Amino acid sequence: MTSIAGNPLFLNAAEGSLIMAMRERMVRSPRQLNNAFEADAELLDLGAAGLLAVTVDTLNDGAELATATTPYAKGWLTTTVSVSDLAAVAADPVAVLVSCSLRRDSWSLDDAREFGRGASEAAERYGCHIVGGDTNWANEESFTSCALGTVPRGSVLSRTGARPGDALYVTGPIGAGNAVGFRALALGGTGVGQPWLPEARVAACEPLRRYARACIDTSDGLLSAAVSLAEVNGLGAEVVLRDEVYAPIVSAVADSARLPRWCSAAAEWGEFELLYAVDPVDAESCSRALSQRGLSPLPVGQLVADPELLLFDESGQRQELRNLLLRMRALDPAGSLLADLRALLAGGS
Repeated sequence: MTSIAGNPLFLNAAEGSLIMAMRERMVRSPRQLNNAFEADAELLDLGAAGLLAVTVDTLNDGAELATATTPYAKGWLTTTVSVSDLAAVAADPVAVLVSCSLRRDSWSLDDAREFGRGASEAAERYGCHIVGGDTNWANEESFTSCALGTVPRGSVLSRTGARPGDALYVTGPIGAGNAVGFRALALGGTGVGQPWLPEARVAACEPLRRYARACIDTSDGLLSAAVSLAEVNGLGAEVVLRDEVYAPIVSAVADSARLPRWCSAAAEWGEFELLYAVDPVDAESCSRALSQRGLSPLPVGQLVADPELLLFDESGQRQELRNLLLRMRALDPAGSLLADLRALLAGGS
């Protein structure tokens, strides 16, 4: 295992440097099992009480909430973003806290009730409850959730532990989040009456404890997840995206915008599936166990010893991922997104 406690990941270098600067002045908990960036949720050893997983996530107004078009959907998404991090460490959710910063002139009591219903029904879906939180008035809207879960001792799953030759699988079809976000901001379609309600894959926890070597959620998109998983393990990746890996909405949006489907794996409106590395010998058993829990695992490539990070898209074209993702992240979601994306594609990778 390659420790990256002092090495922010390439794609998140600016954010990672700020995190490491903050951590320089913090005293590390002797109970903490993971280093920075090594797991989707923080893992704490509570001794006889077992292992605690805890995570926090914030959704800010604007592009980050483009996929949540109603108060109910915002509540659902607020719960899901943090519970998804628990799922990525195979933790059983226990409770969620929610903090809301709301515009005084934008929220009615009915809106608040719908938000609460969405947050609570998502938590119930994941086998836990909203147990409290905080609410404030603010100039800009944002929603934060903190999720707590438990991990059986001896069953720690994190982003580290993968090996060269491990197969990469995802727990279900990809691209729906990016398709919904792109439709809302670039194509002017909000999907009124059909809110997108992604699910955290807590159903995958038990099989992944048994079979997976490393795991990360796809909340920032599949390709970013694959790069992060490879980098944290000091490996390279070959991501192979065939037509069958995409969610149904991807084809409709890609065709209407005349864009390749792989774009739905490259932007940062993730779909909250889990990307996991598994020994090829165990891949079929893991897939069977996940399928028995209602999931649809799909192969999406492999990790390799060579540090190169490659995408083989649905057309068979080979692209270098670092440069591609850096250019995708430079696009402004609030700008001329469709035109800018077409210009990026015309410029090649």
